[in-house]
Amino acid sequence: MTTTQKLATEGRASAPIAHRRATRWITVVATCAAAWSLSACGGGAYADSAGNFSIGVTVAGQFEGYTPVASGGSLNLAVHAGQSVTFDAGESAIWTMYVGGAAISGGGQMYYAGANITATTLSQSSVAVDTYAAYLLPASIPITLVATSTYDSAQVATVNLLITN
Repeated sequence: MTTTQKLATEGRASAPIAHRRATRWITVVATCAAAWSLSACGGGAYADSAGNFSIGVTVAGQFEGYTPVASGGSLNLAVHAGQSVTFDAGESAIWTMYVGGAAISGGGQMYYAGANITATTLSQSSVAVDTYAAYLLPASIPITLVATSTYDSAQVATVNLLITN
């Protein structure tokens, strides 16, 4: 084998090795960039990347669990008058409660259809609703709670709460 043939053979053999090294290097750089960009993502502890709320529900001091609620979606729940209910959006949110067409935001108290209804803001992500009825309610009382993300006001979830006897 001549020196020229030998160099040509070695050149062809080294080309695939160089290509594999470049491919590996690009893969490592791309993986590191993806990991770095994902680690920069922020948000709430229980909200997923699609902007869905994961609302934690506690009824009468008993944690019921987390329920995923897509933005624009709703959660339906019925409780007895006298029970306290806590909702946690899993991320910073503004909770607005609607009772009989009136809005209560940031906490407040109202007497409606035979029941005292109190909304109390507990943290940046959670609100408690306390109810009390001295007598049997003439009818169930529908309450609507709306959670609006403070990170993205287009992210809204609704909780339909029905107060029963």
